[in-house]
Amino acid sequence: MRVLFLTDSLSDLDGIGRYTTRLVAALEECIPRFEPRFLLARKHRPNSPSLPAHWRWQVALPPDYYLYMSPARFWASTAWSLPQAAWAAREVDLVHATKDYPHSWLAAQAARLAARPCIATAHGTYSVAPLDQPRHRARAVDTFARLDGLVCVSNYTRHQVESRLPPGALPRERVVVVGNAVRAEHYAAPRELGARPWHGRAYTLTIAEVKERKGHHLGLTAFLAVAKDRPALHHYIVGNCVRDEYHLGLLRQVEQAGCQGRVHFLGNVSEDEKVDLLQRALVFLHTPVTAKDGGFEGFGIVYLEASACGTPSIGTRDCGAEDAILDGATGLLVEPTVEATRAALARLVDDESLRRELGEGARRHAQRSSWRDNAERVAALYAQALERRGRR
Repeated sequence: MRVLFLTDSLSDLDGIGRYTTRLVAALEECIPRFEPRFLLARKHRPNSPSLPAHWRWQVALPPDYYLYMSPARFWASTAWSLPQAAWAAREVDLVHATKDYPHSWLAAQAARLAARPCIATAHGTYSVAPLDQPRHRARAVDTFARLDGLVCVSNYTRHQVESRLPPGALPRERVVVVGNAVRAEHYAAPRELGARPWHGRAYTLTIAEVKERKGHHLGLTAFLAVAKDRPALHHYIVGNCVRDEYHLGLLRQVEQAGCQGRVHFLGNVSEDEKVDLLQRALVFLHTPVTAKDGGFEGFGIVYLEASACGTPSIGTRDCGAEDAILDGATGLLVEPTVEATRAALARLVDDESLRRELGEGARRHAQRSSWRDNAERVAALYAQALERRGRR
């Protein structure tokens, strides 16, 4: 089976890249003679160093800010990309957009022109937000209606999509919820890094791009409250920082609390550094919120990465964290308020026995997780789509 994947990344530095590379590697294990091909976005992040040499890829898609382009640039980018995508689709059996709208719309159009079935993955914000925008809504609805299958990474994402679609636009039998997975063995062994600033410190950890929907303002405010009475406690934040007003506001908050030496924005780090940080953290603290622009966390694969490291998580309700954290077993789910987050964080920081219990439960949960199981369910969706189209 030959499948064309449309994605803006094959990098370990972001969720779409990790999702795509892990899923495709697992699909190779469970589908005989599976041949993946990739169309990547312009200005994509560097590909993962572990990318298999036989994976064929080319740059043929608009960059990740495609959704926000002016109408003139949007259609100019489409005119450049669509012929290449349609031509590539003719050489495969099926098209799968692992990047949300409008890349999924581009995939659906390319598949239509090539008379191939099309699958899309709905991660969260960028599958839902276009349905709320007058400029994009008609195209977004048409995209979902044309799909032969939709993979939602959480029940929360599925609900957000279905609640915005007209009745019957996307038959429910074509929608499956397939939660993200993790290779637990990847996170088991200690990393040989040499000395790092976080070594020997008690710290909490957040891994997420510094943007509003990731909820740094909520988690950081809770940490600063907890840190007042715990002078040895530090907090590390891993994720892209662009020094916009949101990021600068967080820096001002840290300065006003007098914690400049205890809150550390690391930006992006290497994979080994990320694993080392997760393994040593007291608590993984990631508190997504629904942003003013409607953005939300669709799942949060990093919760599973923390679990694989035996580190308990704190996450917020009313987002995809509800699918990623087993409340009271792998971590704690809290209401998206500072006080609820502060109380949960203080509880875990002070209770070593509870941290150990949740950490052990988290590790067992991660070990039950499997990209192979994920891939088998996606492969079944492929088979149904091909059969529906009369293709084998």
